[in-house]
Amino acid sequence: MAPVNEERMRATEQLRRDLAVLTATVEHPNGLCTVTASPAGEIRALHLHPALLRQGAQAVGQVVTETVRLATNAAVQTSFNKTALALGDGMAIDVESIAGDSPFRSTWNPVVPPKPPAEQAPPERRPRSPRVADTDDDAFFDNPSWLR
Repeated sequence: MAPVNEERMRATEQLRRDLAVLTATVEHPNGLCTVTASPAGEIRALHLHPALLRQGAQAVGQVVTETVRLATNAAVQTSFNKTALALGDGMAIDVESIAGDSPFRSTWNPVVPPKPPAEQAPPERRPRSPRVADTDDDAFFDNPSWLR
């Protein structure tokens, strides 16, 4: 029994070391910003394309914020994956029950600019074709040999 506990302790210690230096690098869907972030949201690297800077401060702020969120979520997801590999799925499920669902399981949604309210029209309804009476159903249920 002792070798299993020692093995688990080594795996836990290695996991701590791996998580301490873990980062994820993500490029914004528009390709104008790349961020490397830790699971805690610490920005380790930030690269802005010159074209983004010409779009103004508000656009830069929005794109950087979205990219940091995506990079942080990717780093957190990677930490969940490493936890599952090192300690097993059961322990990863326990961690999720305490910390909440992993980012890609619960809130993964790509960055998509919201549409203005005028463009959000309700889905188009298509007329249904008229139903045709099916006379074969009655023949199936009228057969007493099939009602066992």
